[in-house]
Amino acid sequence: MLTPYQVAATLFISVLFTGLAHSTDGEVKVSGSEAIEVAVHFRPGGQELDRRKSDAEFRAKIQLLLDTGGCPGCDLRGADFDEADLSNADLVRTDMTAVRLNRATLIEVDFQDAVLFGASLVASDLRRARLINADLRKANLQSANLREAYLLFANLRKADLRNAQLQGSFLSGSDLTGARLSGSDLTAANLDQALIEISDLEEALLCQTLLPWGISDRDCAE
Repeated sequence: MLTPYQVAATLFISVLFTGLAHSTDGEVKVSGSEAIEVAVHFRPGGQELDRRKSDAEFRAKIQLLLDTGGCPGCDLRGADFDEADLSNADLVRTDMTAVRLNRATLIEVDFQDAVLFGASLVASDLRRARLINADLRKANLQSANLREAYLLFANLRKADLRNAQLQGSFLSGSDLTGARLSGSDLTAANLDQALIEISDLEEALLCQTLLPWGISDRDCAE
């Protein structure tokens, strides 16, 4: 029997593919925007990209995000948003490779189809964030709050999810190959059709958790 969270996931997918999903609150709050700076970014191949000095267009995109609450499809690689509040931002298809979003408030941000390869989101608040089909390979999500986040078909290969709060999250179809999940709370999470090994879940908390091979109540309180 499906939990209320799993039923909600099914309804959300239906709404998503009929093009009827809308945010009920378009407001984007940005706190401490004056402190947000462009960081030095090292591409995976080793090429340095110091955009603080050389890329006026990049700085303009940062400002666009802060002023309007969105920058869909933008190239924001290497930006530093540590501790920023970007709640409800539209970052669909945005390239945020190696960005810093540590301790950031990202409630209900839309990261659908975004690239967050190697991004650092330690202790960030991603409640109900939409990360559908997002590239989160090697992302650092330690202690992140991902309660009821939509990670459908997300690529989480080798992502660090240790001690992450994933209660009620929707991970159906996601790729968790090599992900680190020790200490993560997957209570009432939906991992139907996810790519994951039983061994990867040995130190995770499972209760009413829908896994590819069935529901696990292994860690439910008696």
